Amino acid sequence: MMLRLARLSMIALLLCLACPLPGQTAESIAPPDLAVLKNIFSEVVLKDSPWPKEDVQITNFSVRPLAMALPVDGFGYRITQKPNDFRPGKKNVSADILKDGQEQGQVKMSGDLRLFGTVVNTTKRLNRNEIISNEDIATKRQDISMLDADRIQDPKQAVGQKLKLSLPPGAILYAQALDAPPLVKRGERVTIMAKSQAVQITAPGEARNSGALGEMVRVKNLTSRREIQARVLSAGVVETEF
Repeated sequence: MMLRLARLSMIALLLCLACPLPGQTAESIAPPDLAVLKNIFSEVVLKDSPWPKEDVQITNFSVRPLAMALPVDGFGYRITQKPNDFRPGKKNVSADILKDGQEQGQVKMSGDLRLFGTVVNTTKRLNRNEIISNEDIATKRQDISMLDADRIQDPKQAVGQKLKLSLPPGAILYAQALDAPPLVKRGERVTIMAKSQAVQITAPGEARNSGALGEMVRVKNLTSRREIQARVLSAGVVETEF
């Protein structure tokens, strides 16, 4: 007798759960529409985003509760929780589903915000102090969500630069791994350009230390035998003022 009552109670509970809510008919409720909810999620997550739309992607989108149904003849929503930053990664959004201003339920949405961009890779092993050429690197587009911001994006930023460390094939290039090559080397004969507001003269010199473009180096003027500080202007040329 007790078992029969338990079965009857279970059947009654299931019938009750299947009934529409007050004010709703079976025809006014549609199955969960993930596309609609994903659009709402994307709109909230990407609102005021600093990233171009073509560079972002939402993946692993999910909704709770799974049994949530949306009114088929239109609905509104009110956001109750949204992300507070634009960084790539897991994002959560909560919203109240509204029908004629009345709350029908709440949905909790989540997804991964992924950022895509260009990276510069090595095409072969490159050794420390090696000067990078066009044949040493290639570009490709990939997920950059977990990459540091100082990655090299344009091959022009890398070609002609000197490596601070050795890199294997396929390594992503970062600005911190590159150094400007010396245009003036220690012991090298250089041309000293000395100028004032009205006069510019040149003199032969000898570099006392190496330097890249724009760096200050010590130079011995071979005419006056004096040692001066000069700025590297180009290969073999330094500039000073008098």
